Amino acid sequence: MTGNVPPGNPGRNVAPVTLRLLFAAPLPLCVTAAFLALALGLAVHAHLLPHPLFAAALTAGSLGGALLGFGDALSRHAECRRVRRILSRRGFDPRVLDAMAASRCQRDAALCAAAETGFRDAAARHYRLRGYRWHHLLPDGWKDAPWRLLAPRFLKNSFLAFLSARNGRP
Repeated sequence: MTGNVPPGNPGRNVAPVTLRLLFAAPLPLCVTAAFLALALGLAVHAHLLPHPLFAAALTAGSLGGALLGFGDALSRHAECRRVRRILSRRGFDPRVLDAMAASRCQRDAALCAAAETGFRDAAARHYRLRGYRWHHLLPDGWKDAPWRLLAPRFLKNSFLAFLSARNGRP
Protein backbone atom coordinates (compact mmCIF):
# COMPACT_ATOMS: atom_id res chain seq x y z
CA MET A 1 0.00 0.00 0.00
CA THR A 2 1.39 3.38 -0.96
CA GLY A 3 1.29 6.44 1.25
CA ASN A 4 -1.02 8.35 -1.10
CA VAL A 5 -3.82 5.78 -1.09
CA PRO A 6 -6.55 6.46 1.49
CA PRO A 7 -7.41 3.63 3.88
CA GLY A 8 -10.32 1.34 3.22
CA ASN A 9 -11.46 0.69 -0.32
CA PRO A 10 -10.62 3.78 -2.41
CA GLY A 11 -12.23 2.42 -5.59
CA ARG A 12 -15.64 2.00 -3.97
CA ASN A 13 -18.45 4.13 -5.38
CA VAL A 14 -20.48 6.21 -2.97
CA ALA A 15 -24.26 5.84 -3.27
CA PRO A 16 -26.50 8.79 -4.22
CA VAL A 17 -27.67 11.01 -1.39
CA THR A 18 -31.17 9.53 -1.19
CA LEU A 19 -29.88 5.98 -0.92
CA ARG A 20 -27.23 7.04 1.56
CA LEU A 21 -29.95 8.69 3.66
CA LEU A 22 -31.93 5.45 3.56
CA PHE A 23 -28.93 3.34 4.56
CA ALA A 24 -27.74 5.78 7.23
CA ALA A 25 -31.13 6.13 8.92
CA PRO A 26 -33.48 3.24 8.14
CA LEU A 27 -35.26 3.30 11.50
CA PRO A 28 -36.07 7.05 11.59
CA LEU A 29 -37.28 6.92 7.98
CA CYS A 30 -39.59 4.00 8.82
CA VAL A 31 -40.97 6.01 11.74
CA THR A 32 -41.43 9.00 9.41
CA ALA A 33 -43.30 6.86 6.88
CA ALA A 34 -45.52 5.38 9.59
CA PHE A 35 -46.45 8.80 10.98
CA LEU A 36 -47.11 10.16 7.47
CA ALA A 37 -49.37 7.19 6.73
CA LEU A 38 -51.17 7.78 10.01
CA ALA A 39 -51.61 11.49 9.23
CA LEU A 40 -52.93 10.67 5.77
CA GLY A 41 -55.35 8.10 7.18
CA LEU A 42 -56.58 10.54 9.80
CA ALA A 43 -57.02 13.28 7.22
CA VAL A 44 -58.98 11.02 4.87
CA HIS A 45 -61.18 9.57 7.60
CA ALA A 46 -61.58 12.70 9.70
CA HIS A 47 -65.33 12.66 9.14
CA LEU A 48 -65.56 9.43 11.19
CA LEU A 49 -64.08 11.03 14.31
CA PRO A 50 -66.45 12.64 16.84
CA HIS A 51 -65.14 16.21 16.59
CA PRO A 52 -63.31 18.07 13.81
CA LEU A 53 -60.87 19.67 16.28
CA PHE A 54 -59.99 16.24 17.62
CA ALA A 55 -59.25 15.02 14.08
CA ALA A 56 -57.14 18.11 13.37
CA ALA A 57 -55.15 17.68 16.60
CA LEU A 58 -54.44 14.01 15.86
CA THR A 59 -53.40 14.81 12.30
CA ALA A 60 -51.13 17.65 13.46
CA GLY A 61 -49.57 15.38 16.09
CA SER A 62 -48.91 12.74 13.46
CA LEU A 63 -47.30 15.30 11.17
CA GLY A 64 -45.17 16.49 14.09
CA GLY A 65 -44.01 12.93 14.70
CA ALA A 66 -43.11 12.61 11.03
CA LEU A 67 -41.11 15.84 11.19
CA LEU A 68 -39.23 14.61 14.27
CA GLY A 69 -38.45 11.33 12.53
CA PHE A 70 -37.21 13.10 9.42
CA GLY A 71 -35.09 15.47 11.52
CA ASP A 72 -33.55 12.43 13.19
CA ALA A 73 -32.88 10.89 9.76
CA LEU A 74 -31.14 14.07 8.59
CA SER A 75 -29.04 14.08 11.77
CA ARG A 76 -28.00 10.47 11.23
CA HIS A 77 -27.08 11.30 7.63
CA ALA A 78 -24.91 14.20 8.82
CA GLU A 79 -23.22 11.91 11.34
CA CYS A 80 -22.69 9.32 8.63
CA ARG A 81 -20.91 11.89 6.46
CA ARG A 82 -18.79 13.03 9.42
CA VAL A 83 -17.78 9.49 10.35
CA ARG A 84 -17.08 8.67 6.70
CA ARG A 85 -14.66 11.60 6.51
CA ILE A 86 -12.93 10.49 9.72
CA LEU A 87 -12.64 6.87 8.63
CA SER A 88 -11.36 7.80 5.18
CA ARG A 89 -8.65 10.01 6.73
CA ARG A 90 -7.57 7.89 9.68
CA GLY A 91 -8.57 4.35 8.75
CA PHE A 92 -10.48 2.02 11.03
CA ASP A 93 -10.59 3.41 14.55
CA PRO A 94 -12.75 1.73 17.21
CA ARG A 95 -12.90 4.98 19.21
CA VAL A 96 -14.94 6.59 16.44
CA LEU A 97 -17.37 3.68 16.53
CA ASP A 98 -17.53 3.78 20.32
CA ALA A 99 -18.61 7.43 20.15
CA MET A 100 -21.44 6.36 17.83
CA ALA A 101 -22.65 3.41 19.94
CA ALA A 102 -25.22 5.11 22.14
CA SER A 103 -28.29 4.20 20.05
CA ARG A 104 -29.34 1.97 17.18
CA CYS A 105 -29.74 4.96 14.88
CA GLN A 106 -26.16 6.10 15.55
CA ARG A 107 -24.83 2.58 15.03
CA ASP A 108 -26.67 2.35 11.70
CA ALA A 109 -25.11 5.64 10.59
CA ALA A 110 -21.65 4.48 11.65
CA LEU A 111 -22.10 1.15 9.85
CA CYS A 112 -23.19 2.98 6.70
CA ALA A 113 -20.09 5.17 6.85
CA ALA A 114 -17.90 2.12 7.50
CA ALA A 115 -19.43 0.37 4.50
CA GLU A 116 -18.68 3.34 2.26
CA THR A 117 -15.04 3.37 3.37
CA GLY A 118 -14.56 -0.40 3.20
CA PHE A 119 -14.62 -1.16 6.92
CA ARG A 120 -18.13 -2.65 7.22
CA ASP A 121 -17.04 -6.08 8.44
CA ALA A 122 -14.65 -4.68 11.03
CA ALA A 123 -17.28 -2.21 12.31
CA ALA A 124 -19.99 -4.88 12.53
CA ARG A 125 -17.60 -7.19 14.35
CA HIS A 126 -16.68 -4.37 16.76
CA TYR A 127 -20.32 -3.66 17.66
CA ARG A 128 -21.04 -7.37 17.99
CA LEU A 129 -18.11 -7.80 20.40
CA ARG A 130 -19.45 -4.89 22.46
CA GLY A 131 -22.72 -6.81 22.86
CA TYR A 132 -25.00 -4.87 20.50
CA ARG A 133 -27.54 -6.85 18.51
CA TRP A 134 -30.22 -5.95 15.98
CA HIS A 135 -32.97 -5.73 18.62
CA HIS A 136 -31.22 -3.09 20.77
CA LEU A 137 -33.27 -0.15 19.49
CA LEU A 138 -33.49 2.29 22.40
CA PRO A 139 -30.50 4.41 23.51
CA ASP A 140 -28.12 3.12 26.16
CA GLY A 141 -29.15 3.94 29.70
CA TRP A 142 -32.87 4.37 29.03
CA LYS A 143 -33.73 1.72 31.64
CA ASP A 144 -31.84 3.57 34.38
CA ALA A 145 -33.14 7.04 33.51
CA PRO A 146 -35.95 7.10 30.93
CA TRP A 147 -36.37 10.87 31.40
CA ARG A 148 -33.07 11.37 29.53
CA LEU A 149 -35.03 10.78 26.32
CA LEU A 150 -36.71 14.15 26.92
CA ALA A 151 -33.59 16.07 28.03
CA PRO A 152 -32.79 19.11 25.84
CA ARG A 153 -29.24 17.89 25.17
CA PHE A 154 -30.47 14.49 23.95
CA LEU A 155 -33.15 16.07 21.78
CA LYS A 156 -30.71 18.57 20.28
CA ASN A 157 -28.14 15.87 19.50
CA SER A 158 -30.81 13.58 18.12
CA PHE A 159 -32.81 15.91 15.94
CA LEU A 160 -30.60 18.91 15.16
CA ALA A 161 -27.14 17.42 14.52
CA PHE A 162 -27.48 18.17 10.81
CA LEU A 163 -27.56 21.92 11.51
CA SER A 164 -24.18 21.95 13.23
CA ALA A 165 -22.71 19.65 10.56
CA ARG A 166 -23.94 22.00 7.85
CA ASN A 167 -22.39 25.02 9.56
CA GLY A 168 -19.05 23.26 9.89
CA ARG A 169 -19.16 22.92 13.68
CA PRO A 170 -18.55 19.54 15.33
